[in-house]
Amino acid sequence: MRESNFSFPSQNRASVCITAALYDRRALDCTAILPLINSLTHLTYLTSTSPRIREILTMDGGLERLVRILKTTKVNDKRSGWKWSMAFQCVANVGVRGSETIRTRVVDAGMVPVIITVLDNFLKALDHLPSTITGGSGANITPSLRPSQLPSNTNNNSTNPTSQSSTLEIDVLYREEDILLSLQLLAYLSKYPHLRATFHTAYPPHNVFSLVEKFTHRLHPAEIQYWAGVIMRNACRKDEARGGIRQCAYMACGKWESYPREFAKCRRCRKAKYCSKACQSKAWSEGHRWWCMERHGHGDTDSTSANGQSNSNGTSSSLGGHRSRSTNFGHSTDSLARSTTNREATPTTVTTGATSHGRGSSGSGSVLIIHME
Repeated sequence: MRESNFSFPSQNRASVCITAALYDRRALDCTAILPLINSLTHLTYLTSTSPRIREILTMDGGLERLVRILKTTKVNDKRSGWKWSMAFQCVANVGVRGSETIRTRVVDAGMVPVIITVLDNFLKALDHLPSTITGGSGANITPSLRPSQLPSNTNNNSTNPTSQSSTLEIDVLYREEDILLSLQLLAYLSKYPHLRATFHTAYPPHNVFSLVEKFTHRLHPAEIQYWAGVIMRNACRKDEARGGIRQCAYMACGKWESYPREFAKCRRCRKAKYCSKACQSKAWSEGHRWWCMERHGHGDTDSTSANGQSNSNGTSSSLGGHRSRSTNFGHSTDSLARSTTNREATPTTVTTGATSHGRGSSGSGSVLIIHME
C-alpha cells in the first residue's frame, strides 16, 4: 500500500515533492496546496520532456489522480487556479505527446468530460457576456478573465434571484489557453477510430464534435479556429477497421455508409460526406461553412497555375482546370471562399555554412524551416 503523504509541521516533517530530476507518485497525494503546486510545476516540465514519465503516469495511477484533481478542485482563489491549471497542463502534455496507448488511457481516465465542461462553460460565457466579447469593428475578442474575476459559484444559497440568474450556472470562466489546450488534446485523440466513436454517443447529452464545431466560427481567434477545424476534419476520416466506410458529416445524423464511397462528398473541401441533401444543408448552416477549406492540387505551383487560375474572389480552381463552385448537392461555395482561410506551410531551406565540396547543393548544413502563413 502506498505511503500517505501528509505534512506535519509540528514534527518537522516535510511533504514529498516532485523535482525536475525526481518523480515520486506520493507527491500527488499531498494535502497541502503549496507543496502540491510545486510538484505540479515540476511535473509539467517532466511530462513535456520525458516519454518515460508519461508512460509511468499511465501505469501508477498518477494520470487518474490528475484527472481527480481537475474534477474536484474548486477554483475560488489564485492558488486553486494554479493547481487546476498545472494539472490540466500535465494531462494535456501526456495526451498530446504520448502514443496511441497512452492517449487511450487519457480517455479511459475520464479526461473527456473535463474537456466538455471547459468548452461548454466557455460557450455559455460567450452567450452571457456579449458586450465583452464583441467589438464595434467586428474584431475577434474573447474573454480571458482569471477565475478570481468571476461571479460566485451557483452552489451558494443566495436569496437574490438576480444574482442567481446572472451566473447561468457558470462556475469558472476558463481562459483561451485552456480552450486551446483542450482542442489540441482532442485533435490528437480524434485521430483514432475507436476513440472517435465514443465522442459521438458516450457523453450524453453532448456530442463532442458538435461542441467543437462551434469553435470554428470566425468569432474565435485564428489558432482556436485552426485546431477546431483539425478535429472536424478528423471526424470525417474513414474507419479502416470497418472496411473504409465513413459517417455522415452532419453530427446530429451520424449515419454510416453501408459500403465505401456511398455518400457524396462536399466538392469544395472533399472531406465531409453526407447521406442526403437535407443533412448537408443543415450541416452547412450549423457550422460546416466555417471549417470547409478548398482542397488544392498536390502538384507544384507551376502545375497548379497551369491547371487553373484563381478568380477575383480568392477561390482557386480544382484539378484539371474545372472550377469547383458547388458541392455534390448543389450548394454554392464561391461566396464562402472569402471567409475561409487555408493554412499552408511554405518550406524554406536555410544553409548553415557547411557545404559539400565538388557539389552544387549544400550537405548536412541545410535546415528545413516551415513557415505557417
